[in-house]
Amino acid sequence: MSKFWAHDSSSSSNSENESDSDNSSSSDSDVSTKKAGDTTNANRWVMDSDSSDDDEVRVVKSGKDRRNETIKADETKMRNAMKVKDFNAVDDSFKRIQTVMEKQKVGGVDMPSFYIRILCDLEDFISASLKDKAGFKKLSATNGRALNRMKLQVRKYNKGFAEQITAFRANPVVSEDEADDDSSSSSSDSDSDSDSDSDSDSDSDSDAEPKTKPKPKEAAKPKAKAKASSDSDSDSDSDDDDSDDWGSSSSDSDSDSSDDDINTQLKGRARWVKTAVVVKEKVVKDKEGRAEKRKQEKEKRDAESAAKSKSKFLEKEATMTVALVEKNLNDIVTSRGKRGVRASDLTRQLEALCKMSIQFGPTVEIPVLMHLINSQFDQNRSIDDYMSPTVWRSCAASISRIATFLKNDSRLKLKLMDADDFLEMQMKMKEKETSKLKEKEVLIDPNTGEVEDEAQRAERLRAEAEAKLSEEERYTIKAAGSMCAFMVRLEEQYTKALQKTSPHSAEYVIRLRDEGVLLEVLSLVSHYYEKTGMNTEVAELNLLRLEHSYYKHDSIAVAVDNATKFATKFGELEALHPACLSTNAKATAVDPSKVHPGAASGKPSIAVDPETPSPEQNITDCASFIYAHGSEKEKVRAILCHITYHAIHDRFEEGRDLLLMSKLQDSVATSNHIPNMILFNRMMVTLGLCAFRKGKIWEAFQCLSEIAGGRLRELLAQGLNKYGSDKNSEQEKAERRRQTPYHQQLNVDLIEATHLICAMLIEVPNMAKESAGGENRKRAASKYFRKQVEIYNRQIFTGPPENTRDHIMAATKALQAGDWKNAYEMVANLNVWQLVPGEGAKENIQKVLMENIKEQALRTFLFTYSNNYDSLALESVVEKFDLEASQVHSIVSKLMFNRELLASWDGPTSTIVMHRVHISKLQNLALRYSEKVAQLVESNEKLLDAQSGTYGFSDRDFSNTGGSWNNNRRGNYGGNKYNTRRRYNNGGKGGGGKGGRGGRKYNSSN
Repeated sequence: MSKFWAHDSSSSSNSENESDSDNSSSSDSDVSTKKAGDTTNANRWVMDSDSSDDDEVRVVKSGKDRRNETIKADETKMRNAMKVKDFNAVDDSFKRIQTVMEKQKVGGVDMPSFYIRILCDLEDFISASLKDKAGFKKLSATNGRALNRMKLQVRKYNKGFAEQITAFRANPVVSEDEADDDSSSSSSDSDSDSDSDSDSDSDSDSDAEPKTKPKPKEAAKPKAKAKASSDSDSDSDSDDDDSDDWGSSSSDSDSDSSDDDINTQLKGRARWVKTAVVVKEKVVKDKEGRAEKRKQEKEKRDAESAAKSKSKFLEKEATMTVALVEKNLNDIVTSRGKRGVRASDLTRQLEALCKMSIQFGPTVEIPVLMHLINSQFDQNRSIDDYMSPTVWRSCAASISRIATFLKNDSRLKLKLMDADDFLEMQMKMKEKETSKLKEKEVLIDPNTGEVEDEAQRAERLRAEAEAKLSEEERYTIKAAGSMCAFMVRLEEQYTKALQKTSPHSAEYVIRLRDEGVLLEVLSLVSHYYEKTGMNTEVAELNLLRLEHSYYKHDSIAVAVDNATKFATKFGELEALHPACLSTNAKATAVDPSKVHPGAASGKPSIAVDPETPSPEQNITDCASFIYAHGSEKEKVRAILCHITYHAIHDRFEEGRDLLLMSKLQDSVATSNHIPNMILFNRMMVTLGLCAFRKGKIWEAFQCLSEIAGGRLRELLAQGLNKYGSDKNSEQEKAERRRQTPYHQQLNVDLIEATHLICAMLIEVPNMAKESAGGENRKRAASKYFRKQVEIYNRQIFTGPPENTRDHIMAATKALQAGDWKNAYEMVANLNVWQLVPGEGAKENIQKVLMENIKEQALRTFLFTYSNNYDSLALESVVEKFDLEASQVHSIVSKLMFNRELLASWDGPTSTIVMHRVHISKLQNLALRYSEKVAQLVESNEKLLDAQSGTYGFSDRDFSNTGGSWNNNRRGNYGGNKYNTRRRYNNGGKGGGGKGGRGGRKYNSSN
């Protein structure tokens, strides 16, 4: 054979081992024994004689075998350390093993089964060490820290091998030779025939396990078996080298690489020999079919487990005793909060236990219900989570059932469990665990001498202990929680659910029906606390009832109450027969076999109970009780709710008097309680709307002026400020939690329309007086309104009004021209007046608008055109403004008296005679000087008031006399508006004179 094809045997073995070990570094093949005269620079084309290898023993190891040996050595050290509980050494050994296996994982090699066994054994060892509390205390500080550190590391590391660990635990392989199987198959003697050699070569690429079946993927892969001959046969001739493995390099290398890559990797004669490339077909996996199969198997397992649990439940229910109920309850309660125990599972167990405890009466059922309620509340993991409707209704039903038991039986009382009671429960559980029966131990009843089991013995001991109790102790139930606290949390969950639900969906409307259920449960629980004399809890519950009732008009409250009773008795309206819903439906006698009974039963109705208190009576009773027994915060909220309720029902005087007597406008700002500030703003807006409906324009304007404007939604907690907000994420979350539910929100368009109309009726006469030259200084009662008028006047093209603001601006232009009819039509036909509750509310508002627009149109006309007339006949003015003569005479006389109109009456002719007075330059300067001095004095008084905290330096009262405001100044009702940045403008207590109404700002005219 030519020496051109000859090659060094060591080089050949090295090149083959390189392709077998994933193209790693040259250190992947290791020759344990080398020839003494062997050199690394030997000519690769020179082949030594076979006779030189007769006395040599070569051990060739792949990189995988060397890694396995390293892991085995570290495993031995780790197991020795585990025997002596040297956790620090165990940690070091495991880290070394983990480092080696991470390199193997990067190389793309599957994890061997002996490594999975190491992970399983280590996990079990750590769990057993942690359970041994006594042994843990004896550990040194270093070992204790190492154990805690390994607990976290192993738990986190094993998550990546969860499937392999589960499979290994199902079918563990305990053979010690399984890790050496791969190396033995790759380094075995090649004395067998060529077929067995090729099989051994192909098996050396994978981790074959002799005692486990190969994976399906590996079994399905096509194996290319090439004919090869053995190089290690010492009896073969040198001519037999032609039968060497021609295709070994191509078969060992990656089958997906190209021919060019193969040619560059092969060495020697194999580089010029053509090899057959095996193309593997990709197997298309049916993922959808497998997913469907897994889904069906899971449903089958769930059905089997449900049937099994149901059969166990029926079996337990038949043999259940009070002692077993208490034992199961203690088992469930003690597992609450433990790791791996879900709150939903505890809830299902407690629900099943509740059904089994019904037969033993309320003394046994109530403790289970209390724990069930606690478990239902525990399902919310974060502050923004809320109960689902099903869980909420179940929780409300449980509380209602407990309250019904307490109402029907006056002997039952609840006692709150303290820390000693819980400790006693845990001690009993430990005693039961330590006092288990030994094998073949027989229990004998000392009373009857009969054999009994553990359940019978526990029931007997419980009955004996109960017989020793007094009647009061027997009916005193230890409860794991307070009914009042449960109701507070239930109300919070309901409000949170309304905040998180879209108000325009059907789900929101369905949730609103639960408010009647909430009020009913609150009434039942309040009745129990009132019976036991716990006034503090009664006041807290009455406040919840008040907050869910004050915002409803009586007509709406009665309709909602009747709808709730109707749904409770007859079900949903859609489920009734269509013939019952007609207005002419009457009950008639029919044959049920031929005609549906629903078609002739008449329209269902709810009988009105005359003893049922009205909504007004309920509000008054709740508020009065809170005034007598509630805390300061509860009293503040009750007063605000009560004032709002009065304002909704057009009782302005009652609400105003209650506000002034309580002096809340002075204390709300200093309380730093944002929910109270929000409620105060809602009260002020509602009171202003009430004053507007009553025709009190100035009072309505003062109530609305501080709140209505650019930040109206934010001040009423009906939305967030989208522009210019400087709050962080936590502040925004807190503000979202304070948002008012949609059904309690006030209509922003109605508030804005009322505020702008009030400002229009006040500002238009003042603007007319200023334009006529009667005043040198502007008196802006509403800067917001004047700004809107300026924006409207600057428009080049003014189209027809589209929204509420445009209608009011158009009415302002008409009113300035004295066209009261056009102005009235613009504001009287707004759609927002239909949102005002109450019968005939829209007609009443239109009547108020008509009267006030006529009066202010007359004043505007006189201020604007008085310089153009020498006299005006009373009849012409009455005819122009459609007012009575006495009314016109009163308005004009007041203007003359306040020197706002320089004119006089001519009695015989009933004529207004105008007086023309020309002011000199000196008089004009004197007036301006007096105004500057008045401003300086006023600013000094305000500064002194702010520093000293005293009020009343100004004697002037700003009053509304005849539609004008003179030097008497009256403080407004305006309280302190809520500001999310916690800057509050503290208002004064009003001016002197008539006492003031806590206004924060006022306007003066001289």
